[in-house]
Amino acid sequence: MNSRRRPLFPTIMLGVVILLLNLPILAVAINSLNAGDTVTDWAGLSLRWFGEILHDDRIQTAFWNSVVIGTLATLVAVVIGVLTTLAARLLPRSAQTAFTLTTYARLILPEVVTAVGLYLLFDYLGIGLGVTTVVIGHALFCSAYATVVIQARYAGISDRYAEAAADLGATPMRVFRRVTAPLLAPALFVAGLLSFAFSFDDVLSTTFLGGPDTETLPILMMGMIRQHVTPEVNAIATVVMVATLAVVALLVAATSIRAVAGTRDRSGPRGDVCGE
Repeated sequence: MNSRRRPLFPTIMLGVVILLLNLPILAVAINSLNAGDTVTDWAGLSLRWFGEILHDDRIQTAFWNSVVIGTLATLVAVVIGVLTTLAARLLPRSAQTAFTLTTYARLILPEVVTAVGLYLLFDYLGIGLGVTTVVIGHALFCSAYATVVIQARYAGISDRYAEAAADLGATPMRVFRRVTAPLLAPALFVAGLLSFAFSFDDVLSTTFLGGPDTETLPILMMGMIRQHVTPEVNAIATVVMVATLAVVALLVAATSIRAVAGTRDRSGPRGDVCGE
């Protein structure tokens, strides 16, 4: 039995579109291997610039600033997402609608508006700019993404699990720890990864709310590009790109885990929810 041949033109066009979309990424990766001092002077393949960024104290400091700020913002954003999601189910229908509107408003509202508003607020309260203010700014917009992800997962969880655990004598905290939290785990993981990625890559809020000691990696790269574009910038971008691809791979894996967990919801969580 002969299989149908796929049209050649759509396949070629798909390949061209994929190539065009990924061409800037390929250019960055290739230029990061340039042994020359400028991106316009190709001097052969070399890992020289990767060695440079590993021994550059300023780059390492900026990297760890990004990691610390991203981690703290992620923790705050996920906690806010969980608490607001749990509280929203207890609200009347009209209040739930208002909560949803405010959550999506933070997603749609330009980040510069929020950043300027926080800057004016901190200035009015006399709070100095630094790591704390940047974390607050990042957590504010990241919590909206975390809330949407967690809320979508929580909407598919039946109340009968918590009610059954409560009937068996479990306290509200134990119900959350042994029933709700395991069911929300895939969404918490995805929300955390998204929040960290958005915080790590952020420039706007960090520019408005950061102090002299809060230079993050994106801010450093922007300053380096303004001065002089060297393969070192491309090497940093390549490292960040590889890290981002790793995050995407984790997101795909988490989505698969979430799908598996969704099939297990029919039978409910196993184990003694009332025991330690």
